[in-house]
Amino acid sequence: MGTIGLELVDAALVAVRDGARVAASPGVALLDPQGLLVGEAAVAAVQLQPVLAADRFWSDLAADSQAPTTGLAVSNADLAHAHLSLLWNSIGQPGDQVVLAVPGTMRLQQIGLALGIAKCIAMPVAGVVDAAVAACADLPAHATVLHLDIHLHQAVLTQLQGASLLRRSRVEITPRVGIKALHGVWAQLISEAMVRRTRFDPLHQASSELQLHERLPGWLAALSAQETIDVSIETDARTFTATLRREQCALAAEAYYAQLIDLVHSGRRAGEAVTLALSSRAAALPALRERLAALQDLEIVSLPDTAPAAAAAARVDEIGAAGPPTLTTALQRRHVVAADQGLRRTVAVCPTHVILNGHAHVIDDRPLLIGLGDGQGRRLALSGPQAGVSRSHCTLLRRDGVAMVRDHSRYGTFVNGERVDGEAVLGTGDRLRLGTPGIVLDLVTVA
Repeated sequence: MGTIGLELVDAALVAVRDGARVAASPGVALLDPQGLLVGEAAVAAVQLQPVLAADRFWSDLAADSQAPTTGLAVSNADLAHAHLSLLWNSIGQPGDQVVLAVPGTMRLQQIGLALGIAKCIAMPVAGVVDAAVAACADLPAHATVLHLDIHLHQAVLTQLQGASLLRRSRVEITPRVGIKALHGVWAQLISEAMVRRTRFDPLHQASSELQLHERLPGWLAALSAQETIDVSIETDARTFTATLRREQCALAAEAYYAQLIDLVHSGRRAGEAVTLALSSRAAALPALRERLAALQDLEIVSLPDTAPAAAAAARVDEIGAAGPPTLTTALQRRHVVAADQGLRRTVAVCPTHVILNGHAHVIDDRPLLIGLGDGQGRRLALSGPQAGVSRSHCTLLRRDGVAMVRDHSRYGTFVNGERVDGEAVLGTGDRLRLGTPGIVLDLVTVA
């Protein structure tokens, strides 16, 4: 008898046996009157018939019937049943048992429905565990662990705590910041790059649009190891190429990345040393890890795509209990917890100047006060009304070879989106925001 770990999330059902992935089926269905398609088969056809697509049946799992434009009266539970049945028929063997790893956003009623579907397709479920708890229980990490995951339509942050028993304590979501929205931004970015270079728009033809979306995940994976890659689309007539840069992708997704950084802020206390575990989906977002690495007191680790399912299978004796399976939200930690000391931020390059309206102002051991209006001493005066900016807002200075900012304001000073508590270290490339919405200043090094 074997044990399979199975992660249930709308992005994909990921199945693991003996530590190795045996299946990853996208949570997509195509409601074609000629026949229902799910998983990979649906993904291949969705771009050609987007109006017939459904991709919320796992996140919004329910038995209530819906009436799509195709005229098929099916529920999300029907689609989940078809998807799970297809997967189980492809990987299940006699004597197998399954441990489900589910996201913290999945309600108990939905878990019960998933268990009912599993019973209908004769899939034996030995236990159910929170996916973030399972993925992080074996990490040598701080007492507080944050798990950041990106689903199809939302981002999910799970706060986990405990030195010996890692327990789920809180779950926060940011809606509309999901894989689908981000991929849409980057598809548009690539389309515009090709138009500028070749005058060919891949989004205006169904076949080239399908190619773009099929290849996009691979391009993003390549950008995790390279700063720049060339992307190409083939048509019957010729091949069209464009250059894609990691930082370009990050800038295009800035509005989404800012929300992800805010989500991480919501899960921790100022000055607390925290381990941030990025799911494989979050870690695959270009330059997101670098953006998060600019935050103070944050140790970041990236998890493999098999982490939740593999841990669920390995912990079957701890998760599985006598009687019907129940949701496990705490697991024993197997490694010594890292000392809970501040991971004060380190910077590779110290900035020499701050930029305002195209002019560079030196940062040295003479305090530079920034705020509205004029005043005595060395001062950088901001002109005009600026919402959320104080008259004496903050001070920049260099101390012992390190550039610092001191906050004096009511509405806050922010470094890379993180509010300064008293003072903070500055690095070249940082973005200094005064107030909310306030004004943003860039920090640079001038040779």
